[in-house]
Amino acid sequence: MPFSHHSHSGQYVSHAEDTLDEIVDQAKRMNFRTYCLTEHCPRYSNDLLYPEESDLSLGDLSATFDRYMVHAKRIQKKVNSDDKSRLKILVGFESEGGIDDLHLQKYRQLRDEYDVQLIVGSVHYIDRVPIDFDREQWLEAKSHYNSFQDYFKAYFDCQYEVVEKLKPEVVSHFDLIRLFEDGDVDRCEITGKLLKDIDLKEDWPEVWLAIQRNIALINQQGGLIEFNSAAIRKGWDSPYPKRDITEYALSQSAKFCLSDDAHAISQVGLNYGKVLGYIQSLGEKIQNIYFWDLKDGKLFVNHETIAELSQDPFWKMNQIDD
Repeated sequence: MPFSHHSHSGQYVSHAEDTLDEIVDQAKRMNFRTYCLTEHCPRYSNDLLYPEESDLSLGDLSATFDRYMVHAKRIQKKVNSDDKSRLKILVGFESEGGIDDLHLQKYRQLRDEYDVQLIVGSVHYIDRVPIDFDREQWLEAKSHYNSFQDYFKAYFDCQYEVVEKLKPEVVSHFDLIRLFEDGDVDRCEITGKLLKDIDLKEDWPEVWLAIQRNIALINQQGGLIEFNSAAIRKGWDSPYPKRDITEYALSQSAKFCLSDDAHAISQVGLNYGKVLGYIQSLGEKIQNIYFWDLKDGKLFVNHETIAELSQDPFWKMNQIDD
């Protein structure tokens, strides 16, 4: 698909690869229409640093973010003024949730200070423990709760706080909390079922109500939920979110966009063929794909039909076969 609302580079993120210019050049070569630059925002406490950031200070993170913003806006000005390319660059950042209110306040300040076009609202921590780093830490975060149901509910409560306080234009990897679950091992303490057999609506009504609440707020604020292809390269057979949440969100007229969540050149547009197949498998439940666009320098939500999306020259040009 010729849109991505979520990307990273090794120039500004320690766990990514390749430079920001190289990522953008790849998006241009692949004939993307919209590509959003959304490096991670700083964190403001040493206990939140990832292992690969052990040699960095909190000041380093803020200085890196500042350099990123200057660089990204320079790229944007150059690319968006090129009449020979259909690519439009949008500049923003990916926020953090599940930490504390101080960080959310800081992120609101960053939005104003740098006059960004979009925030990608994410939750990567629960009780200050990373949940998307590995299963060991995912289980450590879970140990703070009496049950998987309570753990999942905590995640969606954190997501609600991010949406409520930051009003992100894009809500990323909606059900990231499911990434490291082992459906054949992890068992619900309340129902006794394996997680793979859990029906969120029937078995965990409190979690399902939280999901419904979050989608209602996203819709109210005019945000987009991303189909994030990174889930496929991490072992799923679909993008985030899984079908149960996707189908409910669509029934509530939620608007979905596309993201590759690339952390390297090799991940730009990766598995988009499988994402298109997932979208098409939803049939009449989904009519359009939405994307943030620019007109006269102003941000607005644009869309195209699934038929238009599937016929875009992006596909033949890239010979996608995931």
